[in-house]
Amino acid sequence: MRLSGLALIAVLGSAATTLAPHGPANAIEPDAPERLLNASDVIGLNVRRLLETNSAVRAEAEDRAALTAAYAARANAPLWIDEAGFTTKARAVMAELRAAADWGLDPRQFTLPDDPGGSLDPNALAAAETTLSLAVLTYARHARGGRIPEPSKQLSSYLDRKPVLKDPAEVIDEIATTSDPAAYLRALHPSHRQFHLLRQALVTLRGGGTAAKPDEPEAVRLPQDGPTLLPGKRHPDVALLRQRLTVEAAAGEQDVYDEALREAVIAFQAANGLNADGLVGRGTRTALNGDTAAQPVRESAILAAMEQWRWMPEDLGAFHIEVNIPEYSVRVISGNEVVHAERIIVGQTNNQTPVFSDQMETVVFQPFWGVPDSIKVNEILPAIARGGSGALARQGLRLQYNGRDVDATQVDWSSADIRNYHVYQPPGRSNVLGEVKFLFPNQHQTYMHDTPTKNLFNSSVRTFSHGCMRVRNPLKLAEAVLSYDKGWSKQMVDQALQDGPENNQVVLDRKIPVHMIYMTVVAAEDGSLKTFPDVYGHEKRITLALAGRFNEIDRGRDHLAPVQLKRPQVFAQPGYGNSGPINNIFQAIFGF
Repeated sequence: MRLSGLALIAVLGSAATTLAPHGPANAIEPDAPERLLNASDVIGLNVRRLLETNSAVRAEAEDRAALTAAYAARANAPLWIDEAGFTTKARAVMAELRAAADWGLDPRQFTLPDDPGGSLDPNALAAAETTLSLAVLTYARHARGGRIPEPSKQLSSYLDRKPVLKDPAEVIDEIATTSDPAAYLRALHPSHRQFHLLRQALVTLRGGGTAAKPDEPEAVRLPQDGPTLLPGKRHPDVALLRQRLTVEAAAGEQDVYDEALREAVIAFQAANGLNADGLVGRGTRTALNGDTAAQPVRESAILAAMEQWRWMPEDLGAFHIEVNIPEYSVRVISGNEVVHAERIIVGQTNNQTPVFSDQMETVVFQPFWGVPDSIKVNEILPAIARGGSGALARQGLRLQYNGRDVDATQVDWSSADIRNYHVYQPPGRSNVLGEVKFLFPNQHQTYMHDTPTKNLFNSSVRTFSHGCMRVRNPLKLAEAVLSYDKGWSKQMVDQALQDGPENNQVVLDRKIPVHMIYMTVVAAEDGSLKTFPDVYGHEKRITLALAGRFNEIDRGRDHLAPVQLKRPQVFAQPGYGNSGPINNIFQAIFGF
């Protein structure tokens, strides 16, 4: 398609006819009127005209503006079309857009132009150029999570994520100057290892590839019904365990469970979401043998997880903490290594643990518990109305007003607003926060803490809290955090707990990123997948949104709305009655 001679004259004539209604002073006229138009000018000018005046061209307003400015800055030079039709870069880009499904995107969202072939029609050429440019910008937005740009508003207020989208003008400028536009588009996706493992799993599930093979020797298996293997003990199964984890032993000590083997077991347990205690019981044997009951993997779960990784911060932190809510687990990650893992308890379905990222700033030993407004209004005030305010003291709860201690029995609760009072529980054996809490200040007023109700960690479904996360072994978590931040040993952590003052706040020198995530499927390095129940329904919400079925999404109530005071109808006299109703507060809220 060489635009020269009479053909070029014909094109220029067509362009002049097309542009004439806008007048010589129109913004899309050439910057230097005395300069003769060439073929590229014609295409570029028609692109700007389409973007500025043609409402039939469907595009985001920001994309229209960015492209219009980009072509003006390029002196109307096309990005994708030359005298031969589509350029090599254009064909590479279109091939990448067609492969969007391999990245968890929907190729139908990216309209591709027809090949103009030998067409000399400047309008057809401009339409092809415009269509491809807009497809590139749409792809860039979707790759960065822009299909659901504000999950907290469109899906649930508990999904407190906002994808960081790339400026359209920046995208056009960068893809115009790169020598490998297909690689540029691929690089727009998350770089997180878990995202790429999920992508490979998606391709494999759809029959387009094969998962990586395990590095561990498959022939070595431990007897499933053997005893629990304990560090320091001798047993024939220990030799098999060594082979399975490729841990050498001193001469004659193959069946002795030594410290090197214990470290390898703990690393395996942590990496596989098990309790990292070094004890090889039935669960760890099952995982080592690869016999964990396989759950059917939903493609929708993989796509929902990949979409959430698009919403995550690009830099998770060299040392960071991840809490996966559906897995009921917390992991401390240094580089690519899990250095600590533990079970947690998360929020009830009507008091969910939110999904967000923040930074841990403080570890508090022997903490006070400050009762939040939601519990004051919804739990404590109705109990006072039924059973009398004297029960607060009997449950170890105290009251302050403007920083001064107040006798709850002397407050007229029929008129007082309990939200104006500071209700708290001092440190002690029965304190609901236990011995330590971890603060990462956020709008959700959510944090991690110890708990006296250790028995609840044995439940397979652990949705018991009011939104905060209870950690089964918080001192181990404190050791991991304070070893990284301050170089503390286990003995120093124990000393801070035992010898420090009440509410002993240890401020971190280096804030540690904390990521609350909601992944119902997690991919391992060997290509295997672990699935978890959709306890809050977020996977379903994301799946509906990706299908464009927003009207079917159950958003529920906004948990960030101010707590409304609903005053009970009947109040007992101050000090009236026994503490039965108040006793039930702790059982209802904390399980004891």
